[in-house]
Amino acid sequence: MARSWGSRTSHGVEIVLNVYDLSPANEYAYPIGLGVYHSGVEINGREYTFAGGGGIFYHSPKNPPGAGAAGDIAVKFREGVVVGVFQGGQGEIESVISNLKDGFRGDDYNIVRKNCNHFAESFCKVRVL
Repeated sequence: MARSWGSRTSHGVEIVLNVYDLSPANEYAYPIGLGVYHSGVEINGREYTFAGGGGIFYHSPKNPPGAGAAGDIAVKFREGVVVGVFQGGQGEIESVISNLKDGFRGDDYNIVRKNCNHFAESFCKVRVL
């Protein structure tokens, strides 16, 4: 049986950074380290992310809602990167999310200065062992 990403291991629960393409141009930009991306953090069967208007929320892993204000930008899964593990349960995850919510309110979203990638970085810094 194949192990799912973000699953429990003998050392804890994997934390997976899921990365999505937001532009077809990424096919050309990715090889040179550029592109337009969306990211979410998958842990314990949920993928957490941050968006304008919605703030921090979760959805099914690798199944993000459409990006953009009208939900009209297609998102295409590019890769999942295991960034670490943590020991704990859903209660500890919810505590971390609660602590991050003040810094990532829906009206704080800025495509350059505070976006889903900034949230993913902050979440991983708090939880990765």
